Amino acid sequence: MRLLLLLTMLIAVVTLLLASWQRGKRVFAVTATIVAIVSSVVIYGVVNPGKRDQVTLPPEGIRVEVADMVSSESGVRFTGTIFNDSDLDLAGITLQASAFACSNGASGASDCDVIDQQQQLLQLFIPAGRHYSFALVARHPEAGKKPDKWDITPLSKLAYPSL
Repeated sequence: MRLLLLLTMLIAVVTLLLASWQRGKRVFAVTATIVAIVSSVVIYGVVNPGKRDQVTLPPEGIRVEVADMVSSESGVRFTGTIFNDSDLDLAGITLQASAFACSNGASGASDCDVIDQQQQLLQLFIPAGRHYSFALVARHPEAGKKPDKWDITPLSKLAYPSL
């Protein structure tokens, strides 16, 4: 898709330059100068890394609190809040929804086995020290077992590095 956009822009610039050449050398010189300035700015932006590039980091400083869980035909919808207690602004967070099948053991403690895990990237901006509401849908496990409980854990965060 990006290649198609670049080819379209290239065709438009060539057409503009040819049309300005037909109008006169002075118009062509002005148009070519403007095209050269804009092209150099675009090339500089592509080649030079930006100040606000995103990096993937471990999820330290991220808390996920699930407030509600609603089951439907297509999956389970979780709503809650993501807290960014880290020093970096977040651009996104990868969450893992784990489905557990539990059975009570002889000692009364429940023994839970993971029957399904699903990862999803939530792209949202959360400034450092702030929180944001989220909604996430996890599909029902295909194993045929009905999960007894679910758990949502952060796997990684997509952050803006500090300058």
